[in-house]
Amino acid sequence: MKTRVATAQDAQSIAELHIASWQQNYTNALSANYLNNIAPAERKALWTQRFAQPQANQQVFVAENNGELIGFACVYHNHNPKWGAYLDNLHVASQCQGLGVGKQLLQTVASWCLTQNNSANAGLCLLVNRNNTNAQAFYLHLGARNAEQSVWHAPDGSDVPTFWFVWDSMEPLLK
Repeated sequence: MKTRVATAQDAQSIAELHIASWQQNYTNALSANYLNNIAPAERKALWTQRFAQPQANQQVFVAENNGELIGFACVYHNHNPKWGAYLDNLHVASQCQGLGVGKQLLQTVASWCLTQNNSANAGLCLLVNRNNTNAQAFYLHLGARNAEQSVWHAPDGSDVPTFWFVWDSMEPLLK
């Protein structure tokens, strides 16, 4: 497995993995109609746009195995004034979960964030759905803390209860 910076040519594969992950993990958060009928085209448009007009602080990484995309992460450096970099997405193909793909992507994200500000004290945060206990356990295992409750105003119009998970420094991710 290897990680690399994503390119516009990865947009379709990223969108497909993104929606597959949502369909697997977000059935209690997003409507079935949205997940099955709206999200596929919406995610494709989103990722096409993110590569066509990236924000200055955006970076997207992919994990590949034998040329097949098996995971991706999207991070925005210095996005959150309270906690630093914002991990907007981290998704791993279901058949590859538990094999270290997510951990390697997080390490890649942390390393990149450090090159942006040269400080291991810079933090990283993300929103995690409250009912996604597997993701919560994964992030806690890698040194994050559950910092506070929040709500995700999801693209299907629903309000999804979430938690902010935070690493106060990149150091735990680099071990």
